[in-house]
Amino acid sequence: MKSNIVLIGFMGTGKTTIGKFISERTEMDFLDTDKLIEELNKMKIPEIFDKYGESFFRNEERKVVNKIYLKNNSVISTGG
Repeated sequence: MKSNIVLIGFMGTGKTTIGKFISERTEMDFLDTDKLIEELNKMKIPEIFDKYGESFFRNEERKVVNKIYLKNNSVISTGG
């Protein structure tokens, strides 16, 4: 069993790009919390902020993190 690698940082710093690269090189799963939030809500992050606000988004982010934090062998890219 491999541990997870979690990438954190400011928006636009390359977490998703680097995360995909690392996951391919290590044969680990890749999870992007923003992408999972978009899939869950069927809209893009800017739309979520515009329509529901930051508080709603942070709650959705919490839900996604709670779903994936027990996974193993994953590279996880968090939101900015």
